[in-house]
Amino acid sequence: MPRCPAGHDSAAPDFCDVCGIRMAPPRPARRAGPEEGPPCPNCSTPRTGRFCEECGHDFSLDDATQPDGRLPAIRPEPPRPPAEGRSTPSAPGEGPGESRPSVPGLWRAVITADPAFYQAMADRGMLDPRRLAFPAQTPRRRVPLNRPEIHIGRRSRRRGIVPEIDLAGPPEDVAVSHRHAVLLARPGGAWVIVDLGAVNGTTINGTDNPIEPHREYEVHDGDRVYVGAWTVITLQKG
Repeated sequence: MPRCPAGHDSAAPDFCDVCGIRMAPPRPARRAGPEEGPPCPNCSTPRTGRFCEECGHDFSLDDATQPDGRLPAIRPEPPRPPAEGRSTPSAPGEGPGESRPSVPGLWRAVITADPAFYQAMADRGMLDPRRLAFPAQTPRRRVPLNRPEIHIGRRSRRRGIVPEIDLAGPPEDVAVSHRHAVLLARPGGAWVIVDLGAVNGTTINGTDNPIEPHREYEVHDGDRVYVGAWTVITLQKG
């Protein structure tokens, strides 16, 4: 029996009998080729891009390793002496000359439900409003971007998925993939977003065309990321 993007078994071939989301077309059989690398070290899923389709593992970290499996040696710069007459305190848990990885500060994600986006999805035939209604209660949520990687998706206890931006609700947006997208911190306080191959795609600032999966797209203060059936994630700095 076919299964919808939200994981429900459905006898109907067009829209899910349970949640009303449009059924995804069957994926074509994948042929092994030279572009495919070794399987995922975490779950053994064949590699088809930068990120593992099953667990989200970043293969670029493996590509940076040496043949013996070690990361290439990086020679740290010597610590700079503090300005004369001033001392530089260390953060808790840091010794002299040590520093923690920098994370862009003062950024946050504001999650809301957008009725206009929901209607556009219905107009494009991506969902059946008779089966998947717009939620009556749509509380606004704020999530600080306080880690180098912020995953967007829906939690799954069975699969061990706990994204930082969890759209499992309430209200649950069933059109969001469990591993939908990820925000990655970049030097200088910048952020990029990567679609992890989500069935219903990811769009930015209301465009009709989803971003290409497994590619980085820089995002800026005020940008709106649209996922699922009604979810909009607004990125704010300061």
